[in-house]
Order: sequence, then C-alpha cells, then structure tokens
Amino acid sequence: MKIYSRLFIIILILSQSATLFAQSYWRVENDRGDEILLSLELNKSKNTFEVHTRKDALKDLAGTLMFSLAKAAGKLKYPEIVFIEGRTQQKNDTLMLNGNFNYFDKQFVFNAAVSQNTFQGRFLDARGNWQLLEGVRVADAKPLRDYAAIITSAFSLTEKSLVNAQWLKKDEWLDFKKKVNSLKSKISDDYELAATFFWLGKKLPFAPYELSKVRPQNKGKKQRKQGGRKNIPSVRELKKNTAFFDANSFPSNKKEMDSISTAIRLKGYANLVIDLRGNNKLKLNTAFLMLNYVAHQSFDAGVYLTRKWSDANKTIPTGSDYSKLLKSFADPGYSAGKLKNEQGRYIKVVPTTNSFKGKVYLLVDGKTSHIAEMVASVMKNRKLATVVGQKTAGITFLTENIEINEEFDLVLADAEFYTFEGKNLEGIGVEPDVSKSNDDVMNYVLH
Repeated sequence: MKIYSRLFIIILILSQSATLFAQSYWRVENDRGDEILLSLELNKSKNTFEVHTRKDALKDLAGTLMFSLAKAAGKLKYPEIVFIEGRTQQKNDTLMLNGNFNYFDKQFVFNAAVSQNTFQGRFLDARGNWQLLEGVRVADAKPLRDYAAIITSAFSLTEKSLVNAQWLKKDEWLDFKKKVNSLKSKISDDYELAATFFWLGKKLPFAPYELSKVRPQNKGKKQRKQGGRKNIPSVRELKKNTAFFDANSFPSNKKEMDSISTAIRLKGYANLVIDLRGNNKLKLNTAFLMLNYVAHQSFDAGVYLTRKWSDANKTIPTGSDYSKLLKSFADPGYSAGKLKNEQGRYIKVVPTTNSFKGKVYLLVDGKTSHIAEMVASVMKNRKLATVVGQKTAGITFLTENIEINEEFDLVLADAEFYTFEGKNLEGIGVEPDVSKSNDDVMNYVLH
C-alpha cells in the first residue's frame, strides 16, 4: 500500500506541475518576412512567461568559453538568440504578455496577445519604431525549413562565383565553413540562420557575406506596412548657390533623376555637393545616374570582372578592348544578381541632356566603399568632381544578391572593379584631392 500511495503522490505532483507550467510553439514572422520559431513557457502560479528561440543556440555559435566570458562581462545574458520574459495577464480568452525582448546584447520593450492559435506581438526597436511579430501555433519545435540544404547550396555558389578564388584557401574561410557545417543541422529558424552567418563571418576576408530572406514583395505578395519614414530622393540647399545630395536622398531611376536635375536647373545652383561618406550600399543604377549627370562627354570608365574572367584569362582587358570582349551595363540583358554568369561588364558613361555644368564636390571617408568607391575613383580620375575628405576604404568588389531558391538569396562579392587603366583599388582606396576631416569637410565646400 505504501508503494501505491507514493506512486499516487508522484502522479498528483506531476499533474499539478502540468497545470502550473505550460509550453507551446509558435511560427512567427516579422515585418521583413523573416520567420522565427518561438517556444512559449508559462508559469501560471506566478503569472510570468518566457519566450525563446532554440535552446543554447547563441552558446553554440559563440562557443561555451566565449559565451561564458561574454556573460561574465555583462555583454550577453541568455544563451538563446532571442529571449523574451515578463508577466502575463488574462483578458477573456486572450493572454497578454508584457516584458522585455532580448536579442544578443540588446533589450527592447515587448508586448503580445496570444489567443488560441494566433500570436500578435511587437517590440520597440532602437529607433523608436514598433516592429510587428505575427504568427500561428505549431505542433513542435522542428526547424521551419531545411536550412542545411540552403547552406549547402550557398557554399556551392560561393565556391563557383566568389570573385577572388584565393579567399577560399584562407584559414578564415575554411574555419568558417567547418563551423557552419557543424551547426547547420541544428538551425531552427531564419533568425538563427542570419545570426550564424553574421556571428561566424566576422573574420572573413570579404564582406558582406549573408543569407538574405527574399522579401514578401519580391515574391508577389502584398507588402506589409513598415515603421519609419521612407527616404524621398531630393536635394537640399546648403546656401544660396549650393545644392546638396546626402546618402539617403539619391535617385534610383531616370524619372527621379530628371525631376531633381530640373529642380537644380531652375534654382540656378552653381555648386553641387554629393555626400558619399560612410556609404557602402550605393546601387549600380544610382551610380550610373550620378556619373551621367555630372559628365560632360561620353567615356568608358572601368570594368567589373567576375570569376569567369579570371578563370579563363591571366590579364585584365585594356580600355580599348572593352567593347570587343564585353558588354556594357547599358547594353540589354544585364540583370542584378546574374553578373556571375558573364565574364564581366564595363562602365560606359553618357552625359544626360541636362547634365550639371557647375562645380561638383564629392565627399568621401574611410567607410566609403564598394560601388560608392568606384564612383569616387571615376569622378577623381576624369576630374568630374573635387574629391574632399579622407581616403576611401579600398573595398571595391561588387556585391550582389544571388538567388539560392525562391525564399533565400546569397549576398556575395561576385565582381571586382578595375579602372580604365587596369588598376585594382582593393586594399588601396582613393586618395581625396583635398584632405579634410570632420567639420572641416563642410567648411571647405562652403567657403
């Protein structure tokens, strides 16, 4: 009888624990289309909750020793990539969650409403914008998709298309690939996939190198409303005769460029300041619009060459041979993310009918890189602008989004820029015509 009594007590304790603690799993999507797998654990006796991504995922990424050191130093608190905790409140059939959203070393205010099979949440980001999280209940904590296959495809694309094959022989790449391969079968959601490449890819000799979720609007789905203000292409007046383009107001198409150039002409500005300081995300089409607008005659400005060129050739094409060997970006058939399929394309600058006739100042610094750095090189060499500031970064390869599947792109350096004279600026950068720093830059152009 004593044995049965003890067994009954154990069963009773377990059944009470089940009513005090409850766990469920949720497939949640943010405004950008990234999906996250969350485990929701409720303590009903204390009216508290914990929500987290895969257990110990962050510790797996950092390594036990590094995580322990970071935790001891107060840089990391939880071994999960996302950890949310706080208090609960029941309102009819809806459970309200209020607490803190922890992501790596950052913490944000969080609240959510959970009702039967729906999850409606949000957190306040560092810019003061609410980021939405919407999802549904799922049966278990199985990975949301086959991330191991996605990573395998990404590595295959990298080894075929990375512009510099020598990077693949470096210890940084070999260590990165080995570590990611050891983790890829554990990855449970899009957040963990992105964090894996970000965290482990910091030492790679090329950047950015990312797996990017294809946004809903790119797949023909309705685009969700996002927080924040959309940047509108425009110029602002620094003083009566000087117009200013900053990094957030560059035009992205000919219609926008025509509208801005008309405004500049009607105002009669004698000086144009183009600010590329800190710019590492300038788009090719925007770069061409800018170059065509400040040019006074047509010319070939340089070339972007891919692995297909370097695998088949030992020399760089001279400017006079561009049109014989390659197409220009202005020729039909170019599509962003597809340049890896060609040996390269050259840059042909053709002035617009209403190109700017005044004095141009181009502002650069040590963070001006990629396509923005190409623009600085061309404008300086062709004397289209007075380049003012600090030497650029010396990172001139072209990074494109290359399709892995309908859901993910690989962000990869797939082409390298060479000047018309055949010079590679990688690791060298562009020296300004006038070396200035901080406030002295603007003081100079406004003299």
